[in-house]
Amino acid sequence: MPTVVTRFAPSPTGYLHVGGARTALFNWLLARNTGGRFLLRIEDTDLARSTDDATRQLLEDLAWLGLKWDNQELVYQSKRLDIYNKLIDGLIEKNLAYQAWETNVELDAMRAQAQKAKRPFIYRRRQYSDDELKRFKDEGRAPIIRFQMPVKEFRFHDVGLDKECVQGGFESQDFVIRKTDGMPTYHFGVVVDDAEMGVTHVLRGLEHLKNTFNHISLQEALGYERPIYAHLSVMLNPENGDKLSKRDRDRRIRKRVQEWMRSTKKTVADVSAACGLASERIQEWIDTDTIQLDLTEQPKVMSVVGLKETDLPEIMIHDFRKNGYAPEVLNNFLALQGWSPGHDLEQMTIEQMVEKFSLTRIISANPKFNRDKLKSFSTDFFAKATPERLLAAMRDYLVVNPSSPLNQATDAQLSQLLAMNAGFHVLAEVDEKSRFFFTPDAEIAYDPAAVEKVLIKGDRQGAIALQAVRELLAGLPDWSAGPIEAALKQYCEQTQLGLGKVAQPIRVGISGSTVSPPIFDSLVFLGRERTLSRIDRCLRSI
Repeated sequence: MPTVVTRFAPSPTGYLHVGGARTALFNWLLARNTGGRFLLRIEDTDLARSTDDATRQLLEDLAWLGLKWDNQELVYQSKRLDIYNKLIDGLIEKNLAYQAWETNVELDAMRAQAQKAKRPFIYRRRQYSDDELKRFKDEGRAPIIRFQMPVKEFRFHDVGLDKECVQGGFESQDFVIRKTDGMPTYHFGVVVDDAEMGVTHVLRGLEHLKNTFNHISLQEALGYERPIYAHLSVMLNPENGDKLSKRDRDRRIRKRVQEWMRSTKKTVADVSAACGLASERIQEWIDTDTIQLDLTEQPKVMSVVGLKETDLPEIMIHDFRKNGYAPEVLNNFLALQGWSPGHDLEQMTIEQMVEKFSLTRIISANPKFNRDKLKSFSTDFFAKATPERLLAAMRDYLVVNPSSPLNQATDAQLSQLLAMNAGFHVLAEVDEKSRFFFTPDAEIAYDPAAVEKVLIKGDRQGAIALQAVRELLAGLPDWSAGPIEAALKQYCEQTQLGLGKVAQPIRVGISGSTVSPPIFDSLVFLGRERTLSRIDRCLRSI
């Protein structure tokens, strides 16, 4: 058998989508399982959207997942124009490709006419008169190049779907292989590059299934061997059954904004003033589901309505990294989105996945992206991880969360916080529950709802308990978890208060909220002086 060669060929338009990551993972696993090669190609022929920064983001995401590619020099389609043009010129010389001059407006009119006649729009080669060609050139039109697709049946066996895929001759139409800007289309570039890179297996998303017939026709015209194809199922959003999409995050923000405006009786102008975006932009976004806020606008709006990053569905790989998942967990979960190792095995190391991966166990049914299961995997992973792995994961989390106060912490302090927060799902929870330790005492903000519920409600019993406990803590000779716990429990017995009635006021006093690591550990970590200072400031504030 020849060496298996797979590839991942993303377009550099931003961070890596979770669907693309699943595709990359499957190609990587097949190559590693068979002792083959996994290649990376950057399909950057969309000049308007492809950027160097987006390429860097893609490479960072793949490196974070551990999906190392085997080609030392990356293949950039934008650098291969001479190769594409030479092949296209050869097709034109053989009368297998030709210039087409219709504008987008004219093509739309042709489609509308076909729709009105209740027939599919099929583009086939048109003959232009000399007068028409002169007019096109006088208008400054630039032609596109179309491949003249043979009118015949095309078929191939899809090993991912495990079925024969067929396209009849009546569906064949001439498709574009070079755009007016001189760049090859996806169809042409992918066929040429797969052949020249020696790709033997093409694993890609189901949205490319029909494209395969175009690619087969080009392979036959150019004399290329046909690779094995496997089209992967579509990952679904379990909330609505739709395809997992970047829009899901934007929709969650829009829904929260609408709820916030109703509950607070606020207007679009209020949202605009609070977030610093134009009211016209906010109004248009709220009214139109297809319009999205960009990545710089989303945090501004989220801060107004109290949304955190962890409240949003993760869609891009960077989202998962930023929220504090480990790459081992994400790879494990993504592997199960359309593939099964058998024997009800779910939680696996990357070595186990490599050993068990095969095309015959790819599942054609569309999986639902169960985030509860993903969080369960994550919880188990962190519970079993070594202290060294936990610390490394936390440091990586902080790299992509530079604004977190935990960046001030030493390795020893981070290790202590990780132990104090045992049982967490993702590292963002450790951050959110622990950042008050590294916030200056004078900058602790007291949540009004927490103050009202814990300290003031019920004739200020919480504040009274906090004042008494403050004096008790001030007099402790030994500031460690054991003596603190014993003293507070003794106070609870004397006052016949439950521990929660004492611990919660302390928690609000030192952190400003009702959430923190275990209270005894928190007091030790914070230290006597800062604990008493914060409690005093809290009591003064009420």
